[in-house]
Amino acid sequence: MDFLGNVNWIAVIVGGVFNMVVGSLWYGPLFGKLWLRVIGKKQEDIQSSAGMYVLPLIAGIVAAYVLAALISGLGLTLWWQGVLFGVILYVGVGGAATITVGTFEDSPRGAWVLYTFYQIVVFGAQGLMFVLWK
Repeated sequence: MDFLGNVNWIAVIVGGVFNMVVGSLWYGPLFGKLWLRVIGKKQEDIQSSAGMYVLPLIAGIVAAYVLAALISGLGLTLWWQGVLFGVILYVGVGGAATITVGTFEDSPRGAWVLYTFYQIVVFGAQGLMFVLWK
C-alpha cells in the first residue's frame, strides 16, 4: 500500500485549513442566518471557544489526507477528475453517513442540506487541489 504515503503533505495541511476557512464563511456571512434558523437557535445560543476548533481541524486534515491518498493511488491527473472524485467520495460516504445519523437523531433536513453542500464544495476544491498540486 505504497500509495498511502505518496501525498503532498503541505497540500494536505492546506486542505485541512481550507476546510476550516470555508466552514467559517459558510456558517458565518454566507449562510449563518439560514443555518441558525434551520437549527432553531439564535446567535447568542452558540458558544464558541478556540479549543472547540481543534478536533474539526484534525478531522479536516485526516479527511484531506484520505482524499489525497486515494487520488494519488488511483492515478487521477486531470482537474475534473479531482473535482468529480472529491464530490463523489463525499456524497457516497459522508453524505450517506450523515443522512443516516440525521434521520435517527431527527435533525432538521435543512441542516443536512447546508452541511452536505458545504462538504461538496470542500471536497471538490480539495480534489482539484490534490490533482494539480503534486
